Amino acid sequence: MRKSFGDLLIEFVLGAAVILIVSYMFPGVYVKNFTVAFLIAVILAVLNTFVKPILTIIALPFTILTLGLFQLIINGFVLSLAEIILAPDFYISSFSLTIIISLVISLLYSILGIGNLNE
Repeated sequence: MRKSFGDLLIEFVLGAAVILIVSYMFPGVYVKNFTVAFLIAVILAVLNTFVKPILTIIALPFTILTLGLFQLIINGFVLSLAEIILAPDFYISSFSLTIIISLVISLLYSILGIGNLNE
């Protein structure tokens, strides 16, 4: 079932709140303001829809060899792409922190039910 525009807007606002919370939790993360956090949520949704499946297929042998742990690297890379797109207003100090941030964002998204297709 497709989501309405209002549902998507609510998910992007919740995603922006999650990103702002994460930026306050970790000192190596800089997000300029709520508008930038909202744009990060939108860009992450687009990258997770179009880029991440391609990366997952390309990296499938590595993912199998590492018993799925390579997905953390893919998630970190997708977050790094979002960082490159919004470079002056969004910054993460290191790639290891990027992987940790992507893990925390994924966990909070799951708790809040953001991005569930079956609703």
